Amino acid sequence: MKKIAGLFILVSIPSLMFASGSLEESDFIQRVINFVIFLAILWYFAFDAIKGIFTKRRLAISDQLQAVQDNLQQAKKESERANKRLEESKKRAKDIVNAAKQEAYLIEQKYNDQIKRDIELLKHSLDASIEFEQRRLTQESVNEVLNELMQSEEVQLNKEDYINIITKRIS
Repeated sequence: MKKIAGLFILVSIPSLMFASGSLEESDFIQRVINFVIFLAILWYFAFDAIKGIFTKRRLAISDQLQAVQDNLQQAKKESERANKRLEESKKRAKDIVNAAKQEAYLIEQKYNDQIKRDIELLKHSLDASIEFEQRRLTQESVNEVLNELMQSEEVQLNKEDYINIITKRIS
């Protein structure tokens, strides 16, 4: 009702201000009455339809807003799940890298130990070969000297000397 009175005042003020004649000469009052009757008829017949249109529009907007909010919540959940999977993947990647580094270190230590053992074996083998060669060379030189002595006529050895030489050679 306040709206109708406000509308009436808004419509009547310009007409009264710019009216060239008096109020009795114009048809302003009839027009206002006709306008009020028009609004009353419009209100009576079209109010429910207009109200239904605006209610449907409000419900449609509300449903769209709810759907957007649901999609937003679902997107947030998906984002959280994706971030959680990303963090888990990063953690697994760090674990894999650490395990690989540790495994590489263990393999390196294993091969270093194996190389050290191989070097020690080669040293012992070389030492044994050197000792064997020294004994072989010593025996060969002793054999040569004995052969020369036995074949030479200049040096005369008796049996006791031969026995001493042989016993020294054996020992």
